[in-house]
Amino acid sequence: CRSLSYHGMTLGALGVSGRPGLRTPYMGMMVNMPHVRPPYPYRFEASGEELAGRLEESIMAYGAETVAAFIAEPISGASLGAVVPPDDYWPAIRRVCDKYGVLLIADEVLVGMGRTGKWWGINHWGVEPDILVTSKGLAGGYFPLGFVAAKTSDVELIRQKLGDWNHGGTFSHHPVGCAAALATLQIMQKEHLVENSAVMGEKLGEMLQDALGHHPNVGEVRGRGLFWGVEFVQDKLSKEPFPAARHLAWDIWQRAFGKGLIVYYSQGCADGQNGDVIMLGPPLIVTEVQLVEMVAILTEAVHEVLGSGA
Repeated sequence: CRSLSYHGMTLGALGVSGRPGLRTPYMGMMVNMPHVRPPYPYRFEASGEELAGRLEESIMAYGAETVAAFIAEPISGASLGAVVPPDDYWPAIRRVCDKYGVLLIADEVLVGMGRTGKWWGINHWGVEPDILVTSKGLAGGYFPLGFVAAKTSDVELIRQKLGDWNHGGTFSHHPVGCAAALATLQIMQKEHLVENSAVMGEKLGEMLQDALGHHPNVGEVRGRGLFWGVEFVQDKLSKEPFPAARHLAWDIWQRAFGKGLIVYYSQGCADGQNGDVIMLGPPLIVTEVQLVEMVAILTEAVHEVLGSGA
C-alpha cells in the first residue's frame, strides 16, 4: 500500500488507504496495513527504482511470506490529484513483486476505461498486473457497476486451495448493469473514444499549462489523457501549500460550479492535510471547443480567488 492513497470507504479499503484524516476515526476497527512512499515527482525527488527499493525493504522487514499483495493506482487519483509516476516506476515495482511472489493489484477504478488515453492506466508502462479492479466509467454512468479481474493462473490457484467461491452480494452479476457495461464498451470501441481521450487529453494539458502554468500560485499542472490536476501553492519556489483552513480548492470549485463547470477538488495532497488540487476529467466524447470553454471557466475562477498573477 502507499501513503497518501485512497481506495474506498469500507474498512478493508480504508485499511490499505494512506490518508490519515480518513483513517483515524476507524483505527480500532480495521486491519492496518504498512504503507510506502508514493511516486510524487513534484514533492518527492525519487526515481522509480528508488521507490521500488523502499517497497522491497518493507517486504523484507515484514517477511515476504506475510505479504500477499501490493495495491496502488497506476496514476494517483483523487488523493494526490493526477500524479503521473516516473517512467521506471511500474516496471521496477513489477520486478520487486515477482521477486518475492507478491501479487500486484492495479486500482483502475478512477483511471481505467480509457480515462488516461489507454484502456487501462497501467498500459502506459507495458506492465501487466495480477489483479485489476475498476468501476465508475465501466457502465458509462448509467448503472453503478464494478468488477475484479485476475489472471487465470491466480484464479485456478484459489480454486485449488479454497474450492468454490461461495460469497456474493445482493446486486452481484446484475443483468441490467452488465448490459449497460456491454453497450458502453461497444460504443467506446465503435466511436474510438479511448483514442479521443488521448488526442483531446494532450490538447487539454497544453491548454491548462498555457492558461495556468505560469500563475505564481500554480505549483504544477499534471496528468495524462482526459485526467488532469492543477496543484496550488503559496510559493512556487518553496512549494509551500496553502493551509487546509483556507479551503482554497473548495473556493475555486465553488466559483467554477457557479459558472457552469463541474471540477473535482481535493485537499491534503502535500502532507495528508494541507495541499490543494483541482482536477478535470471531462467525458471521453469531449470536443476541443468544449475543452476551450472548460479551461476558460476554470481560469476565470482561479483569477477570482487568487488574482491573475500578472
